[in-house]
Amino acid sequence: MDNRIIRDIRYYENKPDDYQGKFDGILGNVYYSTIDTKYIGQRIARKLNELGFISGEFDHIYINLSPELDDDNFCESNRFLDKRIKTFNYGISPFAFNILTDLEKDKKIKEITFKVLLWIYKNDDLKTQLISDTKYLINKYDKHLSIKYKTKETSSYLIDLSFQIRPDNEMSKLIIEYKNKKSNCIMQGILDILDYDDLYSLVGSVTLKDEFIIFQAKKSYLAKLVANKYKNPPTRFEINKMTKK
Repeated sequence: MDNRIIRDIRYYENKPDDYQGKFDGILGNVYYSTIDTKYIGQRIARKLNELGFISGEFDHIYINLSPELDDDNFCESNRFLDKRIKTFNYGISPFAFNILTDLEKDKKIKEITFKVLLWIYKNDDLKTQLISDTKYLINKYDKHLSIKYKTKETSSYLIDLSFQIRPDNEMSKLIIEYKNKKSNCIMQGILDILDYDDLYSLVGSVTLKDEFIIFQAKKSYLAKLVANKYKNPPTRFEINKMTKK
Protein backbone atom coordinates (compact mmCIF):
# COMPACT_ATOMS: atom_id res chain seq x y z
CA MET A 1 0.00 0.00 0.00
CA ASP A 2 1.25 3.47 -0.87
CA ASN A 3 1.94 5.87 1.98
CA ARG A 4 0.10 8.91 0.68
CA ILE A 5 -1.01 11.93 2.66
CA ILE A 6 -4.53 13.39 2.55
CA ARG A 7 -4.25 16.32 0.17
CA ASP A 8 -7.84 17.49 0.30
CA ILE A 9 -11.28 16.75 1.70
CA ARG A 10 -14.10 17.91 -0.55
CA TYR A 11 -17.86 18.15 -0.18
CA TYR A 12 -20.44 17.26 -2.81
CA GLU A 13 -24.13 16.37 -2.91
CA ASN A 14 -26.19 13.52 -4.31
CA LYS A 15 -29.06 14.30 -6.65
CA PRO A 16 -32.53 13.82 -5.11
CA ASP A 17 -35.02 11.78 -7.16
CA ASP A 18 -37.36 14.76 -7.59
CA TYR A 19 -34.62 17.24 -8.57
CA GLN A 20 -35.22 19.21 -11.78
CA GLY A 21 -32.72 21.20 -13.81
CA LYS A 22 -28.98 20.99 -14.38
CA PHE A 23 -27.00 19.23 -11.69
CA ASP A 24 -23.20 19.17 -11.42
CA GLY A 25 -22.85 17.47 -8.03
CA ILE A 26 -21.05 20.41 -6.46
CA LEU A 27 -22.39 21.40 -3.06
CA GLY A 28 -24.74 24.38 -3.40
CA ASN A 29 -27.54 23.23 -5.71
CA VAL A 30 -29.54 21.24 -3.17
CA TYR A 31 -27.62 21.84 0.06
CA TYR A 32 -26.84 25.53 0.46
CA SER A 33 -23.21 25.82 1.50
CA THR A 34 -21.50 28.74 3.24
CA ILE A 35 -18.54 30.85 2.11
CA ASP A 36 -16.30 28.75 4.34
CA THR A 37 -17.56 25.24 3.60
CA LYS A 38 -14.90 24.09 1.14
CA TYR A 39 -12.08 25.55 3.21
CA ILE A 40 -13.03 23.44 6.24
CA GLY A 41 -11.87 20.29 4.47
CA GLN A 42 -8.67 21.99 3.32
CA ARG A 43 -7.77 23.04 6.87
CA ILE A 44 -8.40 19.58 8.27
CA ALA A 45 -6.38 17.86 5.52
CA ARG A 46 -3.42 20.23 5.79
CA LYS A 47 -3.27 20.09 9.58
CA LEU A 48 -3.26 16.29 9.39
CA ASN A 49 -0.37 16.57 6.91
CA GLU A 50 1.56 18.76 9.33
CA LEU A 51 1.09 16.19 12.10
CA GLY A 52 2.55 13.47 9.89
CA PHE A 53 -0.71 11.67 9.14
CA ILE A 54 -0.43 9.01 6.41
CA SER A 55 -3.69 8.01 4.70
CA GLY A 56 -2.53 5.04 2.65
CA GLU A 57 -3.48 4.41 -0.97
CA PHE A 58 -5.84 7.38 -1.36
CA ASP A 59 -5.11 11.08 -0.92
CA HIS A 60 -8.56 12.67 -1.47
CA ILE A 61 -11.74 12.13 0.50
CA TYR A 62 -15.09 13.13 -1.03
CA ILE A 63 -18.15 13.43 1.20
CA ASN A 64 -21.52 13.54 -0.58
CA LEU A 65 -24.46 14.88 1.39
CA SER A 66 -27.39 12.63 0.54
CA PRO A 67 -31.17 12.60 1.17
CA GLU A 68 -31.24 8.87 0.45
CA LEU A 69 -29.77 7.80 3.81
CA ASP A 70 -31.22 8.30 7.27
CA ASP A 71 -29.92 11.40 9.01
CA ASP A 72 -26.37 11.02 10.32
CA ASN A 73 -25.91 7.57 8.79
CA PHE A 74 -23.16 7.18 6.23
CA CYS A 75 -21.51 4.57 4.06
CA GLU A 76 -18.71 4.27 1.58
CA SER A 77 -19.93 4.81 -1.97
CA ASN A 78 -19.72 1.94 -4.43
CA ARG A 79 -19.01 4.41 -7.21
CA PHE A 80 -15.37 4.13 -8.23
CA LEU A 81 -13.67 7.32 -9.41
CA ASP A 82 -9.98 6.62 -8.83
CA LYS A 83 -7.96 4.54 -6.39
CA ARG A 84 -6.64 7.81 -4.93
CA ILE A 85 -10.17 8.98 -4.06
CA LYS A 86 -12.33 7.55 -1.28
CA THR A 87 -15.98 8.62 -1.46
CA PHE A 88 -18.69 8.53 1.22
CA ASN A 89 -22.41 9.26 1.21
CA TYR A 90 -23.65 10.99 4.35
CA GLY A 91 -27.34 11.13 5.20
CA ILE A 92 -28.94 14.48 5.95
CA SER A 93 -32.09 15.99 4.48
CA PRO A 94 -31.72 19.18 2.44
CA PHE A 95 -34.38 20.85 4.61
CA ALA A 96 -32.62 19.96 7.87
CA PHE A 97 -29.33 21.33 6.54
CA ASN A 98 -30.66 24.44 4.81
CA ILE A 99 -32.57 25.79 7.81
CA LEU A 100 -29.31 25.98 9.79
CA THR A 101 -27.47 29.27 10.17
CA ASP A 102 -24.07 29.58 8.47
CA LEU A 103 -22.31 28.95 11.79
CA GLU A 104 -24.44 25.87 12.39
CA LYS A 105 -23.78 24.61 8.85
CA ASP A 106 -20.01 24.96 9.29
CA LYS A 107 -20.22 23.19 12.64
CA LYS A 108 -22.21 20.38 11.03
CA ILE A 109 -19.68 19.99 8.18
CA LYS A 110 -16.85 19.70 10.73
CA GLU A 111 -18.84 17.13 12.71
CA ILE A 112 -19.54 15.10 9.54
CA THR A 113 -15.90 15.22 8.44
CA PHE A 114 -14.45 14.00 11.72
CA LYS A 115 -17.13 11.35 12.07
CA VAL A 116 -16.15 9.93 8.66
CA LEU A 117 -12.40 10.20 9.34
CA LEU A 118 -12.64 8.45 12.69
CA TRP A 119 -14.67 5.66 11.10
CA ILE A 120 -12.15 5.13 8.27
CA TYR A 121 -9.26 4.73 10.71
CA LYS A 122 -11.13 3.22 13.66
CA ASN A 123 -8.70 0.30 13.86
CA ASP A 124 -5.56 2.46 14.03
CA ASP A 125 -5.04 4.08 17.44
CA LEU A 126 -2.23 6.37 16.28
CA LYS A 127 -4.25 7.75 13.39
CA THR A 128 -7.40 8.22 15.44
CA GLN A 129 -5.34 10.14 18.00
CA LEU A 130 -3.98 12.46 15.26
CA ILE A 131 -7.52 12.99 13.97
CA SER A 132 -8.71 13.81 17.51
CA ASP A 133 -5.79 16.23 17.95
CA THR A 134 -6.75 17.94 14.70
CA LYS A 135 -10.38 18.11 15.76
CA TYR A 136 -9.36 19.82 19.00
CA LEU A 137 -7.27 22.40 17.12
CA ILE A 138 -10.00 23.05 14.54
CA ASN A 139 -12.55 23.61 17.30
CA LYS A 140 -10.15 25.90 19.19
CA TYR A 141 -8.88 28.09 16.34
CA ASP A 142 -11.51 27.60 13.61
CA LYS A 143 -10.66 29.78 10.57
CA HIS A 144 -7.53 31.10 12.26
CA LEU A 145 -5.88 27.72 12.54
CA SER A 146 -2.19 28.05 11.60
CA ILE A 147 -0.56 25.27 9.61
CA LYS A 148 3.22 24.91 9.39
CA TYR A 149 4.70 24.98 5.90
CA LYS A 150 8.48 25.29 5.92
CA THR A 151 11.42 25.88 8.30
CA LYS A 152 14.92 27.18 7.61
CA GLU A 153 17.47 27.01 10.44
CA THR A 154 21.13 27.93 10.65
CA SER A 155 23.49 28.53 13.55
CA SER A 156 22.44 32.18 13.69
CA TYR A 157 18.73 32.26 12.81
CA LEU A 158 15.49 30.31 12.54
CA ILE A 159 12.72 31.06 10.03
CA ASP A 160 9.34 29.38 10.38
CA LEU A 161 6.69 29.74 7.69
CA SER A 162 3.08 28.84 8.32
CA PHE A 163 -0.24 29.72 6.73
CA GLN A 164 -3.90 30.29 7.48
CA ILE A 165 -6.59 29.33 4.97
CA ARG A 166 -9.05 32.17 4.40
CA PRO A 167 -9.24 33.35 8.04
CA ASP A 168 -11.26 36.40 6.96
CA ASN A 169 -13.06 34.77 4.01
CA GLU A 170 -11.18 36.49 1.16
CA MET A 171 -7.40 36.06 1.45
CA SER A 172 -5.18 33.42 2.96
CA LYS A 173 -2.17 34.42 5.07
CA LEU A 174 1.52 33.57 5.02
CA ILE A 175 2.87 33.97 8.55
CA ILE A 176 6.63 34.52 8.84
CA GLU A 177 8.46 34.10 12.13
CA TYR A 178 12.11 35.05 12.40
CA LYS A 179 14.30 34.28 15.40
CA ASN A 180 17.71 35.86 15.80
CA LYS A 181 19.58 33.28 17.85
CA LYS A 182 22.21 35.76 19.02
CA SER A 183 19.74 38.24 20.48
CA ASN A 184 17.02 35.65 21.10
CA CYS A 185 14.58 38.12 19.54
CA ILE A 186 11.52 36.72 17.73
CA MET A 187 9.81 38.78 15.02
CA GLN A 188 6.67 38.12 13.01
CA GLY A 189 5.33 39.34 9.68
CA ILE A 190 2.21 38.50 7.66
CA LEU A 191 1.62 38.51 3.90
CA ASP A 192 -1.68 38.11 2.06
CA ILE A 193 -1.84 35.31 -0.50
CA LEU A 194 -4.70 34.43 -2.83
CA ASP A 195 -4.70 30.71 -2.08
CA TYR A 196 -2.73 28.71 0.46
CA ASP A 197 -1.53 26.22 -2.15
CA ASP A 198 0.15 29.04 -4.09
CA LEU A 199 2.89 28.75 -1.46
CA TYR A 200 4.00 25.41 -2.87
CA SER A 201 5.00 27.23 -6.06
CA LEU A 202 5.92 30.69 -4.78
CA VAL A 203 8.12 29.57 -1.87
CA GLY A 204 10.32 26.66 -2.85
CA SER A 205 13.11 27.77 -0.52
CA VAL A 206 13.78 30.56 1.96
CA THR A 207 17.03 32.37 2.82
CA LEU A 208 18.23 35.44 4.72
CA LYS A 209 20.16 38.22 2.97
CA ASP A 210 20.87 41.84 3.92
CA GLU A 211 18.11 41.93 6.57
CA PHE A 212 15.58 40.55 4.11
CA ILE A 213 13.91 37.14 4.20
CA ILE A 214 14.07 35.98 0.58
CA PHE A 215 11.53 33.60 -0.96
CA GLN A 216 12.79 31.65 -3.95
CA ALA A 217 10.01 30.39 -6.23
CA LYS A 218 10.16 26.94 -7.74
CA LYS A 219 11.38 26.75 -11.32
CA SER A 220 8.44 25.24 -13.15
CA TYR A 221 5.74 26.15 -15.62
CA LEU A 222 3.11 25.90 -12.87
CA ALA A 223 5.10 28.26 -10.65
CA LYS A 224 5.11 30.84 -13.45
CA LEU A 225 1.35 30.54 -13.84
CA VAL A 226 0.86 31.01 -10.10
CA ALA A 227 3.17 34.04 -10.01
CA ASN A 228 1.17 35.61 -12.86
CA LYS A 229 -1.88 35.69 -10.57
CA TYR A 230 -0.12 38.35 -8.48
CA LYS A 231 0.61 41.96 -9.36
CA ASN A 232 3.56 41.74 -6.97
CA PRO A 233 4.39 38.10 -6.14
CA PRO A 234 5.79 37.68 -2.62
CA THR A 235 9.56 37.46 -3.06
CA ARG A 236 10.92 38.93 0.18
CA PHE A 237 10.04 40.43 3.56
CA GLU A 238 12.06 43.10 5.37
CA ILE A 239 12.93 42.11 8.94
CA ASN A 240 12.80 45.75 10.10
CA LYS A 241 9.12 45.81 9.17
CA MET A 242 8.27 42.83 11.33
CA THR A 243 6.79 43.12 14.80
CA LYS A 244 8.19 41.62 18.01
CA LYS A 245 6.38 38.64 19.49
